Amino acid sequence: MRPDLAAALENETTAQVYVLHGEDSYSRGRNADELVGRLTSMRGGADVNAFDAAESSVDDIASAVMTAPMFASARVVIVRRFEEMSTEDQARLVRTLAPGKRPADLRVPDETQVVIVSSSKTVPRKEVNAAGPNVAAFEFRPAWARDARAFVFERAKELGVRIEPDAASLLLELAGLDYAAISQELEKLITYLGPGGRKIGVDDIRAAVGRSSSQTVFDFCDAVIAGNSAQAMGALADIVRGERQVLATLGTLATKLRRVMEARVMLDGGSTQDEAALALVGGNPKMKWKEARTAAQASRLTQTQIAAMFTRIARADLDIKTGAMSENLAMEVLVSDLCVQQKLQ
Repeated sequence: MRPDLAAALENETTAQVYVLHGEDSYSRGRNADELVGRLTSMRGGADVNAFDAAESSVDDIASAVMTAPMFASARVVIVRRFEEMSTEDQARLVRTLAPGKRPADLRVPDETQVVIVSSSKTVPRKEVNAAGPNVAAFEFRPAWARDARAFVFERAKELGVRIEPDAASLLLELAGLDYAAISQELEKLITYLGPGGRKIGVDDIRAAVGRSSSQTVFDFCDAVIAGNSAQAMGALADIVRGERQVLATLGTLATKLRRVMEARVMLDGGSTQDEAALALVGGNPKMKWKEARTAAQASRLTQTQIAAMFTRIARADLDIKTGAMSENLAMEVLVSDLCVQQKLQ
């Protein structure tokens, strides 16, 4: 359990309502489950009622919360998918659960505690703040690459396997930084390796780990920058099938090229590829692996070539936004032009 959440439980004035929210689905879900278990054990057992906010009204949830437990001395109510409620209903539910100045018979019973779980970055902050210590909110933010890398090794150890450092790096490239996706891929790897599995290596990752939608976009960018038309077109087809916004992909390509240009400028200034990669991650040696490929790509292009690619991307962007070409056609023509352009230079 997250340390600040565990500390809140140990406080003498334990909150009655806990709001766990944020985009890190793995940590949020795991902490919610642990919290419900801890609250139940602290009370020596409890009735547990679970609600899906997408299918339950504020009144349904409030009614369960206000009802005294029947088969135990305490009750724990967990409300999942809180983000599916309207903003107004979210605020109303928090106001209903907060004590305020209502008579005692209209307040949440002392023996009842509520856990609200939401994937949203935001919560009804005004109502949460007004509730004081009765409502405690905890945000679960997406992982930084360094934290995700540490999680790979920690989760592998929990699952009883070891993983090579290079394999951990590749896993992050393919699965992204989402803890839930990383955990799922590690569990798949254990099945792939079989009983008494050996240490997970790079070849195991390549054989068993699927590519995330974001990784497909990165594959597209890498193929375009390398001038590999066939691979770029294949990745583009996957992106279109996955219903990812083409304009967002174009923006990712432009962002990637800016990083390549930064590295190229450093290389032209006398830096090595390692030094350029290190500079791109703010001088953190543990993060250098993230931009090693960018520095290598920069070594194969000139500033003039990169600038010409930017110009061509800007034209594709204009063609799409003015309706001169459909998104898919504009991207296909862009890929063809950029790959041919590199072969001619």
